[in-house]
Amino acid sequence: MTTAERLISEGIQQGIEQGIERGIKKGIKQGVEKGKLEDAGEMLKKGIDLKTVLEITGFSEKTLKENGIL
Repeated sequence: MTTAERLISEGIQQGIEQGIERGIKKGIKQGVEKGKLEDAGEMLKKGIDLKTVLEITGFSEKTLKENGIL
């Protein structure tokens, strides 16, 4: 393998690793958000007022509507 081929191979491998890392981070973020949305729904079902739910979760009313919580 030539130096150029080795460098290309290393670059490709590094790109793959970065892509995997980004994918994992994105998946974790989505999972956390889904959990917070579920929590918001449960809080509302338990009678906690909307304003408090929005303050606790950091979501907007629009976000809850878009995700079928409201």
